[in-house]
Amino acid sequence: MKIFINARSHEVADSVSAALSELNADITCCCDDESAESAELSEYDVVIVSTPLRTEFGLNFLADAHRRTRASLICLVKTDIAEEVQERARFTGAFVLPRPFTKAALVQTVRMALLAGENIRRLEDENDRLSQKLSDSRLINRAKCCLIQYLNLTEEQAQQHIVKLSMDTRRSKREIAEDILHTYGNTTL
Repeated sequence: MKIFINARSHEVADSVSAALSELNADITCCCDDESAESAELSEYDVVIVSTPLRTEFGLNFLADAHRRTRASLICLVKTDIAEEVQERARFTGAFVLPRPFTKAALVQTVRMALLAGENIRRLEDENDRLSQKLSDSRLINRAKCCLIQYLNLTEEQAQQHIVKLSMDTRRSKREIAEDILHTYGNTTL
């Protein structure tokens, strides 16, 4: 597991890092806003922002991190503004942990953020798979329409024709459908 910590000072970053020592994670600390903004965050599993940062509060960095990575986000804030920060950072999906907090609370928040991140990635992957399946289905249906129109096949015969060509040539039904659409001049895929 890789964790990126963006904090105002090395003391803050080191104390957060020390509290996470039991996770045996590869932890990178950054106390310079410019370096944090240019860091390659996509390689991290968790990004922790300890507010306030040097040049801004930290919500801009949090929003930027949300756009740049699929990592789970955690924002450490003072207790009296935690609710407001949670509301303002809601779109990022960040976990907001009010300060002061215990070591156990921080570790538990990191574990929950990791679990939530895994679930979100699993759902995104399933969504991508279903979107591709729907796209394939649309393309195959258009190819079937071409076969019905140009070869006077029934819908069932057109489906069987595509399946048979797919099996005989060991190519996907999508590839067969693309070939059919190119053959009959319907090249708008």
